[in-house]
Amino acid sequence: MSKRITSTLTLMLAALLSVAAVASAGTPAAVTVRVEGQTSTLLGLTAVTTTTTATPAPGNCSGTTAAGALQLATSGNWDHNSYIQTILGETHAWSMADPRYWAFWINDSYSNDGLCTHELSTGDRVLMLVDSASAPSYTPTVFPLELSGVPAQVTQSVPVTVTVNKYSTAGVASAASGVTVTGASSTATTNASGQASLTFNTLGTFNVKGKKSGFAPTASVPVCVHVAGGSC
Repeated sequence: MSKRITSTLTLMLAALLSVAAVASAGTPAAVTVRVEGQTSTLLGLTAVTTTTTATPAPGNCSGTTAAGALQLATSGNWDHNSYIQTILGETHAWSMADPRYWAFWINDSYSNDGLCTHELSTGDRVLMLVDSASAPSYTPTVFPLELSGVPAQVTQSVPVTVTVNKYSTAGVASAASGVTVTGASSTATTNASGQASLTFNTLGTFNVKGKKSGFAPTASVPVCVHVAGGSC
């Protein structure tokens, strides 16, 4: 493998762990973790509070890092390898023939840090998604979507407007058009401004989610639908 490819992959494979020594633990923090697989969500938005307990070998990462948060959120169901290849039973081992790999995003930005070296702070959001980086650029090609504007409660048959944004590697948000947003029996597609109107006709509590081919889907957002004059 050429020096150029080796250097590029070192940056690209952001799930790299440091196996040299356990880093000094930081401060425990309340964070969230989400894992988006190739075709489905493997782990919905999961809240954890990191600890100073190191992850198992060979990683031996500080428990207050992104690796420590992944360890807690998945109950240890990942491979702990130097380059993360398997999370929750789904494997992506980058190769020239199949350039899919686990990409690490933090707070809507693509991270070139390793999970083992990235210390977390309260409120941080860890996202692992399946990317595909091919020659000659080896740059990220899959970007996350974010859904906003979903009310916690909504009156049956009253339309609500939601917004979907997409994020660049630098964490810059822009409107995401053509995203299919669904919740219960309601489905709509975002316009050029990233907005869609949903009308919930079914009573109950449902998850609302946005999906578009080529992007990692949004996290699910719960909404409770009640009758006029009522509440959840």
